[in-house]
Parts: sequence; structure tokens; C-alpha cells
Amino acid sequence: MYDQMLAEMKTRMQPVLDLAETNKKVMETMANVQKEAMTDVVNASMEQMQELAKCQDPKAAFDLQVKFYKALEAKMADTTEKNMAALNEAKDAFTAVVESSAKQAAAEVEEAVQKVSAQVKVA
Repeated sequence: MYDQMLAEMKTRMQPVLDLAETNKKVMETMANVQKEAMTDVVNASMEQMQELAKCQDPKAAFDLQVKFYKALEAKMADTTEKNMAALNEAKDAFTAVVESSAKQAAAEVEEAVQKVSAQVKVA
């Protein structure tokens, strides 16, 4: 009986465990994306400072800054897209787990109602 209760509890808790695992994967993905983005920004900033130090002409320095900011904007857009993709993946996984759990709960309720109805008819 104890083993049956334990197995049933594990079955009932599986959706929660699935959601936690999905959340963990998304957070890891987003952390890696952010780490990569920050590394790229720091490296690009260092390169930019070195290039600016070599500039003799204000127009060349301005052009370098414009190029730098356009590259930075592209990197931030790419980072945002990757984060949104991870969040959308998590949303889809959460939705699937919730829908599956709701269907299972509805089936269990229906089964219980049928058992009660059958017992009421017998009595």
C-alpha cells in the first residue's frame, strides 16, 4: 500500500517536476546568452577604445563610434531574440504540462463520477 501511495504521489508530482526542469533549462539558456552578450560587449568596447586611441581625425572617431553603436544595437537585438525564443519555448512547455494535467484531472473526475453513479444505481 505504501509503495502504491508513493507511486501515485510521484505520478501526481511529475508535472511540477517537469515545470521545474523546464524553468531550470530556460534560466540556464538565458544566463548563457547574457554571459555571451556581456563578453562580446566588453571585448568590443576594448577594441573600440584601442581604435579610438589611434584616431587623429574627429570625423574618423565619429564614424568609429557610429559603427560601434550599430554593432552594439545588432548584438542587443540578437540577444533579445535568443531570450524571447527561450521564453517562448518555456511557455509552450508550461502550456503542454498544464493542458495534460487538466485533461488527466478531468478524466479522473469523470471516472470517479461514473463509479459513484454505478454505486448509486446498485443501491
